[in-house]
Amino acid sequence: MKHFFILCFALVFATVTQSQSYIPLTDNMVVSSNSNIKFAGGNYVFSDVPADGVIQLNGVQNVILDGDSCRVNGVGKAGYMIKINNSHNIVIKNFDSVFSYKYAVYIMNSDHITINGNVFCRNKVDSAGWIDVWADYTQALGGGVMMYQSRAADIFDNVMTMQNDGVALYHCDSINIHNNDFSWNTSYGIRMFWTDTCHIYQNNCSNVNRPKTDPSDCAALLLIISNGNRVENNDLSYSGDGVFLGQYQHSNTPNNNYFAYNECSYSPHNAIEATFADGNVYKHNNCNYSHYGLWLGYSFNSVIDSNEIIGNYQSGIAIDRGFNNQITNNLIQDNPIGIELWEGSPATGYSSFHSQDYPVHHNLFDGNTRAISSINTKHAVVMFNDFNYSQTASLHLEGASTTDTITGNTFRMPTGYHIYNNSAYSKYAPGNLFLPSDTALISAKIFDKRDNTAKGAVIWQPELPGQVTILQTHPPCDLAEPASLWYAYPEVGYPAKVKFPDSVYFDSTEKKIGAASVKLVTSRGYDLALNYRPSEDSLSRWVLNDLDTLYFWVRTIRQPQYGFQFFSVRIGDDHGNYYKYTASPTLLNAANLMWKQYKFPLSGGGQFTRSAVGAMSLEQVNYVEIHADTWDYGFTLWVDGVQFAPCSPIVGIAANTPSDQDALVNFPNPFSGTTRIAYRVKDTGPVKLEVFDFHGTRIITLVEEYLQAGDHEVEWNTSGSPNPENGIFLLKLTTSQGIITQKMVQLR
Repeated sequence: MKHFFILCFALVFATVTQSQSYIPLTDNMVVSSNSNIKFAGGNYVFSDVPADGVIQLNGVQNVILDGDSCRVNGVGKAGYMIKINNSHNIVIKNFDSVFSYKYAVYIMNSDHITINGNVFCRNKVDSAGWIDVWADYTQALGGGVMMYQSRAADIFDNVMTMQNDGVALYHCDSINIHNNDFSWNTSYGIRMFWTDTCHIYQNNCSNVNRPKTDPSDCAALLLIISNGNRVENNDLSYSGDGVFLGQYQHSNTPNNNYFAYNECSYSPHNAIEATFADGNVYKHNNCNYSHYGLWLGYSFNSVIDSNEIIGNYQSGIAIDRGFNNQITNNLIQDNPIGIELWEGSPATGYSSFHSQDYPVHHNLFDGNTRAISSINTKHAVVMFNDFNYSQTASLHLEGASTTDTITGNTFRMPTGYHIYNNSAYSKYAPGNLFLPSDTALISAKIFDKRDNTAKGAVIWQPELPGQVTILQTHPPCDLAEPASLWYAYPEVGYPAKVKFPDSVYFDSTEKKIGAASVKLVTSRGYDLALNYRPSEDSLSRWVLNDLDTLYFWVRTIRQPQYGFQFFSVRIGDDHGNYYKYTASPTLLNAANLMWKQYKFPLSGGGQFTRSAVGAMSLEQVNYVEIHADTWDYGFTLWVDGVQFAPCSPIVGIAANTPSDQDALVNFPNPFSGTTRIAYRVKDTGPVKLEVFDFHGTRIITLVEEYLQAGDHEVEWNTSGSPNPENGIFLLKLTTSQGIITQKMVQLR
């Protein structure tokens, strides 16, 4: 409707203005109503120390100013090239360059302004100093266009860069700002103060920072006490904040701003920050690789839906003393904390705000160190989320966290816990799917009163049926072979200048032994953990008392000047305990562009000093992590041949398997095409040996007959079997003694 109105205005305007005049630009030019001026092209130099405007429009209407081929130099970065007051129906277009003024255009108390096709760059600029976001128009910083108490404007297809502000709006409304370049400014791409019902779309507001001071007070888009605005499809990346929104004690009017499809990533402060804010909607935005993805302290009645929140330094979503905020359908991945909810000490005037009432549902959490942290937060409704591969915990509850609802979620393969209840309150968590689904293993991965009598219970039964669990009591002879799982987890609170996501994958080209190595590519630089666990159908409970040494090969690519600053290895359980083996970073630096093998005693010593966190032992090891740190410069790291020794491939039945028990093993494993399966039958009787795929469908029955007690062997060639797909298979031996299973992996 607004565009239709502007089009109608332009048609009427064309009929009432005089015919176009072609004149040179002069200083202190006073323009009258109904003027259509095309300025003669050329280079002009006019300072405006009195700040009354080189071109002056006062109380006029129906004016066109066409600056095609005009380049205007203000010399001292003071005053204005065009100053407009109490006017309406004004068009400013096509100026080739206006620079070295405080603002190229300064507008007060006017309406129906069109500004398009201009280059207003390199006006007043500051590279240092703190910015007061609450300052009114009298302290405007300078830049491209400033508007005060004006409305119904259309600003499009302009370039306004390399200055403090692109566009600054104070006490304005109904402004369309679209398809402009406001990048590389040093305060704000767009600054809005008490400005409502604007439409901001398809602008480039990236890289707005002050290079010589903390950039956290800069923003691609600033909205202070500004309500009812739509912000869509803008590039707000690489700025101090992508969006900064604040209301603090100045107004009780709901914001009701709508932010959608904006690129807010790579901000050294926050991708989106909204404080003391009410009723805002954030949908389909990218909030990645910033300090916080969304910082919404003291925000309430917010909708955070369908955003991408990946790889932030501290938290994906952080909310202090917020309430009734809906968090739904987001991708929350590779953050130290996915969602962080808490109730800190109250800000002045906000002691009545409490952290409570959070519908959190249908989100995908993947590879976060801690997926959700809820501290002193009441009534979090956590439903129908997928929690995949969390490191310490998928759901961490602490303090006065009461009346929570936890149901319908899928919790998959955390290194530590599915649910860590560190509060004194019991949690009701029925109807969730825990994978692996073995009841004893689920209980081991839920921390509650069974682990500490001072804590509340987690009431999770009955669980839903899931896949078959394989308990891995001894580590494989090479942990760096498919189909193991390796993830990269950032330590909490380590900022970095991330430019691309962490990537971990098997590398079949650059390897030392076996089918593949594990390759990590990261630009984080700060302490990053490369974490191992077995494949999805398995759970490790290693007993390492009979092993003495950890070996691994490593190769790196590092920043040449600084290199690695820290290097350590962790061996831990899923109860938060671990051994840390600290080594000199020179070991990793020596592996630059070449393979190096390192070994260390599990008891500590040699090049690795062991320290213990918690009550760690070698009787129930759950994971191995390799930690590296390059102080913000990123690195590439390969590991291969990760092995606890003594360990060797075994053909036939394992030597430490008692002779009076059934047993089952295959070799090689992983295999390609053919593998030999050895099995021991304790008692004479019926025996069945079957192969199932990862989904539980039987592929083939290898043995089904009456056998004598003793050792037997059979070969399986997948090419002669139905559905011989590559991947993970389950080998199942059924005898009169019961059932034994063994995981087999065929390489792709």
